[in-house]
Amino acid sequence: MNKTLIAIGGFFGLGILAVVIVAIMWVSYSNSEVRLRNTIVAKQVDNQNEMDAMWKNISQTAQVAEKDRSSLMEIMTGYAQGRTGVGDGSKAIMNWIKEAVPKVSSKVFEKLLNIIVSQRDGFKFRQKELLDLKREHDNLIDTFPSKLFVGGRGKINVIIVTSTRTQDSFKTKQQ
Repeated sequence: MNKTLIAIGGFFGLGILAVVIVAIMWVSYSNSEVRLRNTIVAKQVDNQNEMDAMWKNISQTAQVAEKDRSSLMEIMTGYAQGRTGVGDGSKAIMNWIKEAVPKVSSKVFEKLLNIIVSQRDGFKFRQKELLDLKREHDNLIDTFPSKLFVGGRGKINVIIVTSTRTQDSFKTKQQ
């Protein structure tokens, strides 16, 4: 009888231990998923803020009218993504600014180019960082054993800003 009670107690103890381990795993994976989801959402809002700040810096320096914003943003997003070379991209932006604001001096053009290059690099880094966070979140959702605990929560739709030209190139598979 003593051996039977010890065996039953051992199995009961193992069962309790297994439940505790599963509960700890669930809490850990759940917290990891929530942290990643919150970071991604915040990063996307931060990217919008960064894009807005980039536009304001450029438009204030070049004195670009609000009505010309969409045209400049199309050029900027293509340039910010690094889809064109520094020479070609900066030339396109400078030509657009010359057409939009013909009285801007070459000193202002140089200042604008410096703003554009530095902010392009920062924005490109932010976009890559956002994609890396999405990859980490997708891995957490899709891999075992975390998939058992948080797999049903769904993936996050990440918005990456690209130019129309880049989107068309990927659709047609031509540059």
